[in-house]
Amino acid sequence: MGFKKIILLLGIICSIFIQPAFADEDDDTGQTEEVPVGAMTQDIIGNMLLQSVSLIGIPYKWGGNTPQQGMDCSGFIRYVFRKSLGITLPRTAAEMAKVGKRVSIDELEPGDLIFFTFHHSYIDHVGMYIGNNKFIQSPRTGENIQVTELTSVWRAKINGAKRIVQEDEDTNGHTTVQSYQEINDEALPVRYGYTRRAVRKTGKSSGSKSNSKSNKSSNRNLTSGSSSRKRTTATVTHTKSYTSVKKTSTVKKKRY
Repeated sequence: MGFKKIILLLGIICSIFIQPAFADEDDDTGQTEEVPVGAMTQDIIGNMLLQSVSLIGIPYKWGGNTPQQGMDCSGFIRYVFRKSLGITLPRTAAEMAKVGKRVSIDELEPGDLIFFTFHHSYIDHVGMYIGNNKFIQSPRTGENIQVTELTSVWRAKINGAKRIVQEDEDTNGHTTVQSYQEINDEALPVRYGYTRRAVRKTGKSSGSKSNSKSNKSSNRNLTSGSSSRKRTTATVTHTKSYTSVKKTSTVKKKRY
């Protein structure tokens, strides 16, 4: 790990124990801005991470966009990107997932966005990876913006990850910046969740039940035919026996 990254991580750790610094009220216009790469300064990822951890402790508020209002998961991410980079991302997690370069979970870098699917068949949560197997998020009602360990429980809900901005540093310490905010054709895979799986199971089960009913019907027909033959045989046998007995009885009467 380079000296610069060590300083950055120390700054993030220190920021966790500092009171949140509220910025000015955000003017939420709903428009997406494209920021030229040349306008970005060095260590933009570090500045963005420091901006995000400065908001730790802000309460979750569904539909909230500012520290004064409280912020939901996508409102928090959108606020950080706009204040630190001048980039206005789409408002919802599902729409954010359509922007940027798709990256593997094993190749996450600080500043990447992680998308989750919890209760629906679409993306319904987003957080920002900050390194060391941790991400920062605004979780849910009753909780505050916080740093969370990316445990197996969270990983099981991951739908994918996107990179909006990438900062590379060469051996001489020179930084180059790449922006992926214009990429909008690298969709994340769709996770259908329990609803679609239940439909599949129901369909499979129905087909199985139908086949089972068909087989049972065929078996009943075969059994019915067999039983019919048995009853016919029994009837004939009984008739013959009765005739025989009747004849014998007649003979006996003649003897008396």
